[in-house]
Amino acid sequence: MELLLIGFAAGFAHVVTGPDHLAALAPFASRNGSAATWRLGLRWGLGHAAGVAVIGLLLWLLKDTAMVEGFSAWSERLVGVLLIAVGALGLYARLGGKLHSHEHAHSGVSHSHIHSHFGRTDHRHSHAALGIGLLHGTAGGTHLWVLLPTLAIGHLAGVMLYLTSYALATVAAMSLFTAGLGGLAKRL
Repeated sequence: MELLLIGFAAGFAHVVTGPDHLAALAPFASRNGSAATWRLGLRWGLGHAAGVAVIGLLLWLLKDTAMVEGFSAWSERLVGVLLIAVGALGLYARLGGKLHSHEHAHSGVSHSHIHSHFGRTDHRHSHAALGIGLLHGTAGGTHLWVLLPTLAIGHLAGVMLYLTSYALATVAAMSLFTAGLGGLAKRL
């Protein structure tokens, strides 16, 4: 029972205290603006949980021989690039393809104005949240802190219980965050 509670608390706290986790999904959740945005958090959470589970199991299986720090450092760099790409895609979704100019004349002087038309698009990438979550799950030094309890657990069943409760908390936290943000965006 203790492993279950500790894993759940660690997973929930890890997600809501990581601004990169929230920033990764905010553009998608706010753009959608529907009550179904919790599914976005669900997919991200499942990806994140899978990434953390892989690292956690490797860490437990390899213990002293694990070279997780090097892998984590490279994954963290990829997450940084990914966050920039997510932001750029968010801007493009709002402006790209819709940013244009019209030429016209006032008092015989011809000029143009650049402007954009905002509108909804049905183009979706539901698998993107899963992939972003997976990458986030394999990156970052904070995962090592969260996974330290797995090193103290002497049996695989305990490790699996801890990682499962961690995963459930991750999914719950991101589902709640994206549902709240989607609901807020819908009201605006």
